[in-house]
Amino acid sequence: MNTIQDEFQTFSQELKKLNIDVQRVEKAGNGSMDFHEVFYKSPRYNEVKSVYVQRRTLDTLLEKFREVYS
Repeated sequence: MNTIQDEFQTFSQELKKLNIDVQRVEKAGNGSMDFHEVFYKSPRYNEVKSVYVQRRTLDTLLEKFREVYS
């Protein structure tokens, strides 16, 4: 079974393939609200952007990045 760190590591590696650099991931919720804020830098923006994601929606977010950045 993968840990949350493993899942975010895989997520970061997949984004790297799209030329998106994940700067850091911070937990943004309590135990019942498992949101994380992902800070990233992409070729489209000069500044670091962020997006909130839940562990169970990492795959969906990755697909959205692929649609936009492929």
